[in-house]
Amino acid sequence: MKQTQKLVLATSQRLTVMGRMRMADWIEMPEREFAREVEKLEKDPLFQKLYFGDGRIPGALRRQRWPGGKLSGSFYEIDERTAAGAGERVGVEEFAEARGPALAAIKRMGQKDFERYFLHGEDALTLEEIGRRTGLAAEEVRRIHELVVELGARAEFEGKVSAPAAAPSRQAACLAQISLESGSPTFEFYAPYWARGLYQVRHDLLDRWKDGGLTAQERKHLPAMLKRLETVNLRQSTLFRLLEMVARLQVDYLKSARPEDVRPISLRQLAKRLDLAPSTVSRAFAQRSVRLPSGRELPLIAFVPGRRSVLRELLGQWLAVSVAVTDAVLVERLKAERGISVSRRTVNAVRHELKATRRR
Repeated sequence: MKQTQKLVLATSQRLTVMGRMRMADWIEMPEREFAREVEKLEKDPLFQKLYFGDGRIPGALRRQRWPGGKLSGSFYEIDERTAAGAGERVGVEEFAEARGPALAAIKRMGQKDFERYFLHGEDALTLEEIGRRTGLAAEEVRRIHELVVELGARAEFEGKVSAPAAAPSRQAACLAQISLESGSPTFEFYAPYWARGLYQVRHDLLDRWKDGGLTAQERKHLPAMLKRLETVNLRQSTLFRLLEMVARLQVDYLKSARPEDVRPISLRQLAKRLDLAPSTVSRAFAQRSVRLPSGRELPLIAFVPGRRSVLRELLGQWLAVSVAVTDAVLVERLKAERGISVSRRTVNAVRHELKATRRR
């Protein structure tokens, strides 16, 4: 009996570790590659059946928008270059020819109806009902939905400005423009799949589908599809929590855009606040950037400078004004003006680092 229990426990632990490893891969996955995974999910016939419903049973899948999140207005400036994606030299004409009518329909219906029926899915409506409300044929409605998920996989975010690279020869994906409303950060996402938020499952309606709305093959495929949906949700939720947290912690910097207003935050501290592993936070920040209210684009990793980095920035500026100030005075000023508690020994060490840097 004990051996059996040990075997079950060991198997469970291995599955937990494997699950964490897979999620780490999803967190680290480049945005464009992830967008293709979303495209596969949303083009799955079973997903579409459970999302749109069939007139007898309402759709069991919904979306939950991010707090303070919306789609960037730059999305509506869709052109062939955006549709093709950076670095893709083929398929532009074919894409424009195939999706041109859908692009025109989006512009024709207006932002409000597009976001209500095609981005957020605020109502559980069939293709036919969406078509009736928007004056489109059901097939046109389907094409617009397909276009939205395809653009997420094809378009370089924002499509106009190259993001600063977090590693040599690699390009970061710019997730959103951060703005401040009443002192709180809001996010204008460049990719539709980001602006949509999370998937929600209405389990009461899902039970109705299981009872009489799915074929035997669809019931067999359902667990894998739901697992995929859950994985996508977990990945996006983790990234958004980190994005929202660093924006709130660095709100003073977002307001002023002055380097000296950056708070000292370590990856370990941030991971502890959100009950995540430091390695998860590091993976999440790699190759991703955001645009500040000032318009400047910044790697996410820049929002979590260590204390030493912040001290060098602050002391460098203060000592440039008056090099004669004592370490004790600097310690007091750091505490009073920035809320940073350090010893005189630390201040003296940073002071010597700055002096050595100036000599080079």
